[in-house]
Amino acid sequence: MNCTDKPKLTSAQLVEKMRDEKGILFNEMDEISAESYLREHNNYFRTAAYRENYPKYQAGPNTGKYIRLEFSYLCELSKLDMYLRSILLQMCLDVEHALKVSLLSDIEDNPLEDGYSIVGAFLEKNPSVRSSISHTSGSSFTQKLISKYLTTHAESEIMKTESCDCPVWVLLECITFGDFVRLYNFYYERCGKPDKYLEKGIVNPVRTLRNACGHNSCMLFDLRERTGKTRPGATVTQFIAGITTIGKKERGKKLSCRPLFEICCLLYAEHTYVTADVRENQMKKLRSFVDGRLFKHPEAFQESQVVSSAFTFLLKIVDGCC
Repeated sequence: MNCTDKPKLTSAQLVEKMRDEKGILFNEMDEISAESYLREHNNYFRTAAYRENYPKYQAGPNTGKYIRLEFSYLCELSKLDMYLRSILLQMCLDVEHALKVSLLSDIEDNPLEDGYSIVGAFLEKNPSVRSSISHTSGSSFTQKLISKYLTTHAESEIMKTESCDCPVWVLLECITFGDFVRLYNFYYERCGKPDKYLEKGIVNPVRTLRNACGHNSCMLFDLRERTGKTRPGATVTQFIAGITTIGKKERGKKLSCRPLFEICCLLYAEHTYVTADVRENQMKKLRSFVDGRLFKHPEAFQESQVVSSAFTFLLKIVDGCC
């Protein structure tokens, strides 16, 4: 049982565990500083997660322990993750905004759609969205819109959306990005897909990346290649194939790494949908990060081919998109 096998430990005990059981070193950051870091800056669970990127001894007296892994390297990856999340989140928000503008434009140009019927059909087909809307009925940001355009009532202390007389442009202000993706796919499957349609194989990875960034999840904790598990579609594969510094073999391997694949999907969506001035501004920030902060402490991943090759790939795709 986890409560028996993994009991609560103090920061000092966690440092001792990393040193004695995992073989993690405290040369560049001493143990007292590491204890302070775990208490004041980041917790053990998040910091230690990045060790998955580093190799272990496969034989000998240190079997199962990490090879020359400094605790400071884990801290550095955690910081890089934080900086990258901040940039990618804003890019995801730009894509979300651009997709909403595009969808509303297409609905406006559709003489068979009044902006209301699509909402009724969508909510009937997706009852879970009604519940999701009801859960936000108390929010100061959406309360007035929901009370004006949607009828909600309490059932067993749970708010439920009962009926609606709501236009799509209002609905977009009341739903999550995940529910928007459902609406986006629902509309185009119902009314026909335009040339500038962001397919599910791209918009869904952008959604999961956006959620990871928004929820402050660790993105870079496992950069290993997972050939066969992540299968990129033709669109994003061709997009990366246009970057001449990335060969076919490298492209295939790195697109099997889920975080890198989702970043590539985001860059494609940014390139396709977001206006040039906004896109250029965000790409400048990303370019500044990969050219500067990303490789500021290369010693943190010199022992990890997994991390160093992933960061090199990230640098190449940013170079190719700028």
